[in-house]
Amino acid sequence: MKLEPIAHELLPPAVAGVAGGTSSVKLMAIRGMAPLRPAELLLVIYQLSFDVDAAVRKAAEAAPAALPDRILLGPLGEALPAQALHFYAERLPKERGQAIEKILYNRATADDTFVHLAGRLDEDGLEIILQNEVRLLRSTALVEALYFNKNARMSSVSRALELCARNQVRPAGIPGFDEMAAAIMADPNAAVPSASDESFAAVLRAEEAGEGEGQEGEGNGLREGQGVGEGGAGQIAAAGAADPAVRAEGKPRAGGSTFIKLEGLKIFEKMRLATVGNAHCRQVLIRDTNRLVAMAVIRSPAITDMEVVAAAANRAICDDVIRYIANRREYVKEYAVKQALVGNPKCPLAASLRLLGFLRPDDLKTLARSKNVPGALAAAAKKLLQTRESSRGD
Repeated sequence: MKLEPIAHELLPPAVAGVAGGTSSVKLMAIRGMAPLRPAELLLVIYQLSFDVDAAVRKAAEAAPAALPDRILLGPLGEALPAQALHFYAERLPKERGQAIEKILYNRATADDTFVHLAGRLDEDGLEIILQNEVRLLRSTALVEALYFNKNARMSSVSRALELCARNQVRPAGIPGFDEMAAAIMADPNAAVPSASDESFAAVLRAEEAGEGEGQEGEGNGLREGQGVGEGGAGQIAAAGAADPAVRAEGKPRAGGSTFIKLEGLKIFEKMRLATVGNAHCRQVLIRDTNRLVAMAVIRSPAITDMEVVAAAANRAICDDVIRYIANRREYVKEYAVKQALVGNPKCPLAASLRLLGFLRPDDLKTLARSKNVPGALAAAAKKLLQTRESSRGD
């Protein structure tokens, strides 16, 4: 939401008087040293956050977090302008639960404010947001913010996605929404709070604790060659994982960390973990035997260039992931991705032949001699080398 000062003629007289006063008067008002009612004080602080005096602006910007609840709670539950409510929603720390609840229950609060809060609140605040189904259906950005917030319970997210699916509302910012919604609607217990909520949260906590961990030869915490299909034993290494629901036989590895199992998670839970989890999760889940999970990884907004290169070269992941990378212009513009795709026998031959002309001579020579790529591709690489040499000779 774009915040702008309220027109002077629309301000209550007491607020307009302070806003038109000297800098010292304005600073005194911000500090609560002016005869203003709570609602007037909140409007003064909002209005002065646009003041021409930098010292006044800075004081107004910092004021919301310092205001006591006895000042905040009443006005935030009243019909303050939506812009003012958004101003306070942005500046109140999430620990100020009562004040934020007032904003969430205020009918004047804008959808943009809900989207902002949905991206940063903890579980209790998110549950209040999820109760407002009309707003969820009206704002797909709100559903997306809830989905990407790691603090949101998995069952709550499933409930929101199911609501959208049943009402033909499609949040375009959620990777693989159609497939995920179908999986959720096929599971009668998907939106029921259960132990799976804690399992999902425990995996997130564990993988965050293991961020950056990994030992030589272990692929950053992965056991080489393991997948994570529905019955698989895919695991992830993370420090300090104590939850028995996600501990792999309770056996710690070197350095005090534990392998975390993902096998107990359902398809749609894995898909969300592939999107909101870190690199550890993505490294495991991209090799899942279910294509929906693997595709959720490659579509994740958090995936890095290095991960894309590794996926393009990986012969163990599903064909759909390789095909997806080969058809994405932003990926194939990188030389390392072109090289990895052409050397991967899972890459469609038409895509490999299209990329062949971008390879350097040394890589073409390696490809021409390779026994791990289709014969037609090796032959094309050899022919291209000969053509280039012939052109240089002329």
